[in-house]
Amino acid sequence: MDSLQFTICNIQFDTIEVVGAVVGLAYLFFEYRASIWTWVFGVLMPIVYVYLFFRNGLYANMTINIYYIVASVYGFVAWRRARTDEAQDTRIESCPRRYAVPLLVVIAVLTGVLTFVLMQLKESQFPLLDGLSASLSIVMMYMLSRRWYQQWLLCIVTEPIMVALGLLTGMYATSIMYTVYLVVAIMGYFKWRKTYRKQIYIQ
Repeated sequence: MDSLQFTICNIQFDTIEVVGAVVGLAYLFFEYRASIWTWVFGVLMPIVYVYLFFRNGLYANMTINIYYIVASVYGFVAWRRARTDEAQDTRIESCPRRYAVPLLVVIAVLTGVLTFVLMQLKESQFPLLDGLSASLSIVMMYMLSRRWYQQWLLCIVTEPIMVALGLLTGMYATSIMYTVYLVVAIMGYFKWRKTYRKQIYIQ
């Protein structure tokens, strides 16, 4: 196992985790560009992180990554159908206001349920942070599959939690990845919102 570890500036990194982080950054790159390729890497990334989160006792996020694999397949199909015939671009949409409260309720309920379940698992680390970040991620992935630009807002809330979990469990490459995610999420929100408004104006 030691052969899979290496050190940079006195910080120990895991090779498998670094590979997962690189795939995760590729996923983020294509998500920012609203490219259908985001779903291809959306399948590859969670395969790695199912193992990593299990190894580090983050069981809610481990389970969510299994969900990501299925959701990514659905997202690929949904986005492919949503492409315009002429430009082959993916159309950006806005979350209807009537969905706001139900989505927040779903996040709250999921967080409560997951935190309770994780607290019963004595070896589970940081059950509240694990449950909250997993709940946010579930709703965020749903919003992404619908191409709602507000999904970036949930991403902005989620990433600092994931950075903290990475640091607390010694997953430093993952913390770096989610720090980049946070920066790109802020940029992505304004980019997708601008694209959405431009589409509305053209109509």
